[in-house]
Amino acid sequence: CLILHAEHTMNASTFSARVTASTLTDPYAVVASAVGTLAGPLHGGANEDVINMLEEIGSVENVRPYVEKCIQNKIKIAGFGHRVYKVKDPRATILQKLAEQLFDKFGGDRYYDIALKLEEVVGEYLSYKGIYPNVDFYSGLVYRRLGIPNDLFTPVFAIARVAGWLAHWKEQLEANRIYRPTQVYTGAHNQPYVPMEERNHRP
Repeated sequence: CLILHAEHTMNASTFSARVTASTLTDPYAVVASAVGTLAGPLHGGANEDVINMLEEIGSVENVRPYVEKCIQNKIKIAGFGHRVYKVKDPRATILQKLAEQLFDKFGGDRYYDIALKLEEVVGEYLSYKGIYPNVDFYSGLVYRRLGIPNDLFTPVFAIARVAGWLAHWKEQLEANRIYRPTQVYTGAHNQPYVPMEERNHRP
């Protein structure tokens, strides 16, 4: 699991790490900026969300109604979809096999049957959009079977990703140039100055 999570190209936290590294600050600040980015709910915590979702679904019979409700209300289904992969995330395939090995050795997990049905039903409805399980879909089941509490899933991920962030830090320093993206202003031009007392202030 740690190897699978160590690195995955220019995701949000890795980009933050490289931007910070480009200022020639120390590696502690590089990792801190990456962790700050990972703390955002759109980047970190998805495998914890998957477990919460499986708990909410509760049974195999509830999977199809749950998926239909999510699609109807345009609610994202945790653990599905990826900005890069339009097929099943190859890391998810490996993690699924790891989960099955753990279940064979230490006993099953009732949420795994729900997860399998969920993958099947989501495939029926959304595979044409290239939406398949990502790395977070099965990793939570693996961590859960290893006895790791849900709220430590993201810290474990971060422990692994530190290796990747620092690899990017070293690579950035090899031919460093500070990141300075340009912006394209799309607002109004030639606006008159309005004195403060004449402006409309929100209460």
